Amino acid sequence: MNFEKAANFIWKHGRLLERRIFEYVFQGGSKSNILISLKAYQNDDGGFGNAIEPDLRSPSSQPLYMEFALRILYDCNIKDEELAQKACYYISKHADLVKGIPTIFPSSAKYPRAEHWNNSHSAEPSFSRLTGLVGLLKWQGVEDSWLDKAIECCLKDISSNSYEDAHTILTAFCLLESLPQTDYIKGLFQKLSKELITANFFRLDAYSQSYGLSPLEFSPSSTSYCRSIFSDDTIHDHLKTLESQQDDDGGWQIEWEPPGETARLEWRAYKTLKCLMIFNSYNKINL
Repeated sequence: MNFEKAANFIWKHGRLLERRIFEYVFQGGSKSNILISLKAYQNDDGGFGNAIEPDLRSPSSQPLYMEFALRILYDCNIKDEELAQKACYYISKHADLVKGIPTIFPSSAKYPRAEHWNNSHSAEPSFSRLTGLVGLLKWQGVEDSWLDKAIECCLKDISSNSYEDAHTILTAFCLLESLPQTDYIKGLFQKLSKELITANFFRLDAYSQSYGLSPLEFSPSSTSYCRSIFSDDTIHDHLKTLESQQDDDGGWQIEWEPPGETARLEWRAYKTLKCLMIFNSYNKINL
């Protein structure tokens, strides 16, 4: 893996957000600079918009964008009370504790977007989307009566339903991680761990060419909540494969068709940054 070429790719194609995160992780940059760049995407309603998730180019707030933004804070181990309280207010106004929350709203259809968002299910309420958002809010340390009720509803959903999609399981783990590790939570962790192995879009085989979430998505560091699910050999094989996938231009490719070349480069810079962060957490980079 060529660190310098990867860094150059981020400087060349990354948004200010990715560049600030790179500075923070690798060059002693500040958390405040990440927050400043992240809050530029936050709208007056408390939600996030403005294509922070590059596959949807809408300026208006979307639950999809909210998860993307909160996940960045999670990945960088940053907690911000002001941002999180506004986010909680936004989610509480759009979530239904019986049905969940949509991924995107129908109003986003008038803006450019990737083909995979052109489906009716994206605009339907989803409990898996709500579970991830609730978990990320709880991880932020938000104290709110609505959030307490939402946590109960999401835990009930995890307990009573079989999770068959790796993306759903990834967000559900985030909720479990944010809570005290009681026997009940540990039991749900074991349930999801078993369901993950046979879930759709989970790529356990390091050499598979198909799209899917790899163990490194669930365990991006040696201290990750889900690290115990995977053997050392599995993590080693996926790290080795990920390293081999670096492109000649220094970046990593994406496995789907974005809405345009700008989105493609933004995604590639984001993915390249995430790859470097994973390698760094597993001590695979010598700086």
